[in-house]
Amino acid sequence: MTTALSWRLAEPADVPGINALTARSIRALHADSYDPAVIDEAVSHAYGVDWQLVRDGTYFVAEIDGAVVGAGGWSYRQTIAGAHGPDDPPGDRLDPAMDAARVRAFYVDPAYVRRGVGAVLLRLSEDGARAAGFARAELTSTIPAVPFYASFGYAPVRPFDLRLPSGSTLRLELMDKPLIPRSDPDR
Repeated sequence: MTTALSWRLAEPADVPGINALTARSIRALHADSYDPAVIDEAVSHAYGVDWQLVRDGTYFVAEIDGAVVGAGGWSYRQTIAGAHGPDDPPGDRLDPAMDAARVRAFYVDPAYVRRGVGAVLLRLSEDGARAAGFARAELTSTIPAVPFYASFGYAPVRPFDLRLPSGSTLRLELMDKPLIPRSDPDR
């Protein structure tokens, strides 16, 4: 039996498994930060696979022994948070010369937290965005994930409240990071 972490691009057939992973991850890892009713509503209406990322080939799954233990990706579309369904039209494209790539929809199985799964997915996402010409990345982090992203160089920009259908809100933090070091004209 191997315990090597591998990764690949997500495929449409992965979506049900990723959505199940999402619910497990959010319920376990957010319990100390959000009210249970907000978590339930967010799992039903805000979290999950963004089909556009799968279609664009910018969403990854991480596997150990053939089981999906993490998912996450990046986008060159305007959407910064929330999931697109399989029939939703694509969002407008971002301009890499002016806009930041969007790091999106990261979920790790609670049994595999702090084992490098999120780090691998984040590196893949940043590398993909860099290769597409983006000099910056931004994301909306859940409150418990802020320290994870900060440890990889993301800085808080401002709080962001995602309104849920009931009218309650899910507090998130908009964060950003330069992907390409700025050149110093004095060197």
